[in-house]
Amino acid sequence: MAKVSVVVPVYNAEKTLERCLDSIVGQTFSDIELVLVNDGSRDASLRICEDYAARDRRIKVFSQENQGPSTARNTGIDHAGGDYLYFVDSDDYIASDAIERLYTAAVSSGAEVTVCGLYYVKNGVEKEHEIIYDPGIYEGESAGKIAIDLLSDHSYRFLPPYSVIRLIRRDVLEQPRLRFTEGIIRSEDYLFTTELHFRVEKLCLITDQPLYYYMDNDSSITNTFVESYWQMVRRINEILLNRLPESEAVKRGLDTVMIYRSLIALNNAARAEDRAIFSAEIKAILQDELLFKAIDSLSFKDGFRRFKAYYPLMRLRLKALVKFRYYIKYCKNKKAE
Repeated sequence: MAKVSVVVPVYNAEKTLERCLDSIVGQTFSDIELVLVNDGSRDASLRICEDYAARDRRIKVFSQENQGPSTARNTGIDHAGGDYLYFVDSDDYIASDAIERLYTAAVSSGAEVTVCGLYYVKNGVEKEHEIIYDPGIYEGESAGKIAIDLLSDHSYRFLPPYSVIRLIRRDVLEQPRLRFTEGIIRSEDYLFTTELHFRVEKLCLITDQPLYYYMDNDSSITNTFVESYWQMVRRINEILLNRLPESEAVKRGLDTVMIYRSLIALNNAARAEDRAIFSAEIKAILQDELLFKAIDSLSFKDGFRRFKAYYPLMRLRLKALVKFRYYIKYCKNKKAE
């Protein structure tokens, strides 16, 4: 049985898949299995996966109808046999010694989750993401503080909630069972990783070692319009409210992240296909009573510090100005098409 299972969800990734797979099969740490989940690709992705599997017995290929990244990752988890799990997205790639460094740190520290640093790559330019926490081992209360921070810290040097920079000891995902929530196609990492960190007793950060190359491209889910995104935000909020420990810190964190996600939702609405959809998306956000309760729960000073001009506009219920602001963005986006 392999020590590390690497799970890669694959959907229409023929342009980037070989680079991704080459970075994994060429790892300095060879005791791995590579679980490829073809999520209903309509291009040559499945053929590429099968070609690699024919050349490397460590590779397993599974195919399913398109159900989204959460379901694909869950399929991978359920077919993985390693002591540790590691996720890689098919348009990204990893350093040649990424798994060796993560595994060595995990075993030597006894950590349930080990987190590395990353580069953002756009137009061939690599930029390291600086992270506020020092490298080292975080246990008990200090690990719990990081879990709380994950809820709402969106500062410049925040710890990203990406599953792809985390090596996870397999037993942490069982008893009780933890999987990606299916049907969520954006922020699914945030939901999964937040739940994960709230059950971790020992965390190892090697965040001074950027081992993951995160490709920032205009065609990714993050940069394209997602219909009913605000409903996903609300669903994630409800799930976390029900599953996380009851505390004032958790409630404050969830309120803050709802406000932050409302900004993402407004920007998402500005990418809508037509004006009717734009208006419907904006209306869902600006008529949400729970959002305005969250806004009112922050002090004016803290709200302005975190969210700048957006906060006073919402706090004072100047909804028409907010809608106009994002209508201008919508018009610019349509003009750029």
